[in-house]
Amino acid sequence: MIIKWDERRGVVKYISGQLSKPSESPIEESSIDFIKHYKALFGVKDPEKEIELDSANTTPKGYFINLKQKKDGLDVIGGKITLRIDNGIITTVANYFEPNVLVKTTPALSKEEAVAIARREANLTKVATDVALVIFHWEGKFRLTYKTDFQFNPNPEPSRYRVYVDANDGTVVLVENRVMHAGSAVGSGIGVDGKLKSFDTYEKNDIFYLGNAPLPNTTSTTIKTYTANNIKSLPGKILKDANNSWEDPAGVDAHFYGNFVFDFYKNNFSSFSWFAGSGFDTSHGLLSTVHYGTAYDNAFWNGTQMVYGDGGTTFFPLSGALDVVAHEITHGVTEAINNLIYSQESGALNESWSDVMGIFASIDYGDDLPYWLAEDIMKIAKTPGKEAYYALRRMDDPPFRTDSYPENDYDPKNPLNSWGQPEHTSEQYHAASRPWTDYGGVHINSGIPNKAAYLIITNTSIGAEKAKQIYYHAMFYLSPNSQFVDARDAVEQATIDLYGKGLELAGVQTAFTAVGIK
Repeated sequence: MIIKWDERRGVVKYISGQLSKPSESPIEESSIDFIKHYKALFGVKDPEKEIELDSANTTPKGYFINLKQKKDGLDVIGGKITLRIDNGIITTVANYFEPNVLVKTTPALSKEEAVAIARREANLTKVATDVALVIFHWEGKFRLTYKTDFQFNPNPEPSRYRVYVDANDGTVVLVENRVMHAGSAVGSGIGVDGKLKSFDTYEKNDIFYLGNAPLPNTTSTTIKTYTANNIKSLPGKILKDANNSWEDPAGVDAHFYGNFVFDFYKNNFSSFSWFAGSGFDTSHGLLSTVHYGTAYDNAFWNGTQMVYGDGGTTFFPLSGALDVVAHEITHGVTEAINNLIYSQESGALNESWSDVMGIFASIDYGDDLPYWLAEDIMKIAKTPGKEAYYALRRMDDPPFRTDSYPENDYDPKNPLNSWGQPEHTSEQYHAASRPWTDYGGVHINSGIPNKAAYLIITNTSIGAEKAKQIYYHAMFYLSPNSQFVDARDAVEQATIDLYGKGLELAGVQTAFTAVGIK
């Protein structure tokens, strides 16, 4: 049996081994019964009132049961207990339950007052789609807050805001933009890279459409690709063609790579149990839109689909890079599994997991440079004098210090204007979560866990095949406000679950230590 203790909370954080005997009861029921029996280990005083079944996920490596924390009927954001069950036996418990939530749960402000404050803070014009009173643990303090979600807004820049407002004094605790940047037939077309690609389409009344068969374990859901026709309208119109020979390179790649990434998840992890209720489910499939806006130099996940611009000064059409497509789709997977808050360290982990799963997809595809991100679409690098900007990010060298271009190096004194990223916590960027700080450095500090992932993948005792299973498995052990140290714990525990306490675990520990995550 392995036990990891959390000093701050004074409870067990991880416990693994043969923790129970096989049970004839449903796994959800036996999981709750286990926590009730050993409640003191996890800091739970009254299980009937403090924990509630949140989700059950099936993977090839076992079941994951998530129990969410409650206080006086309110959700405690980030408070959860995850149990892994293998062959009917509880083998791991990951505990993020917060035992010392000393917060009064009667608000001084009304929902309407909180929404008005949130709209002023983020200069919002869209309607609040959901307002919930919750307990939010952020920056070391528990607060009673209103969690206010707003409709997607394409102008002036794509946004899908979630604002946490203190329910007593009206302080804005956190502003989070949840738009996260970077009949059957077979069609073919030339992609952005000039190469011919083949992919599934469907035909109706002699017209072919960029869509294909239903996704497994779902109803009436497909992979579809749309065009916004260079305006900011989503999803736009589904792409169609008269002879199934496609002449829209951005559409070809969005559809081809979207199918590839879908197959990557299906073939490697064989699990879509998280699909129900996710953004993919909401939009009835894996939807992509190309030709978004005019010369739009980015790509993003908007909560229900992937969106790709045609590029401007920096990029060629963004759907032309497999790792970018995998990155955006993984934001949707992350939102469905652990919903990492897009701010500071949790936001950097959100970005990092998208980059890392993009690496794995690139390796499976046979990319010659799998550890470089977006190198296939770097338009800026074709400009004389801008050759240094040959990749958006490098996982093998986040600061870009091993090439011959000093102008792209990471500068810890000027991180917001650096091209490179830190690769060690000693150079980590620390800032409040604001739009002008990259929400506390989500695209900057992701270089630190990215480098750890690179060291894990290239470790001869691990390799890409084992590493991809470890990183997918670890997603279920993260909570919304997980920090870098929690990511290390999650990846270590996933390694133990899958491969034991041998050379693989030693390699994982060495990698995180090498980047300063201890």
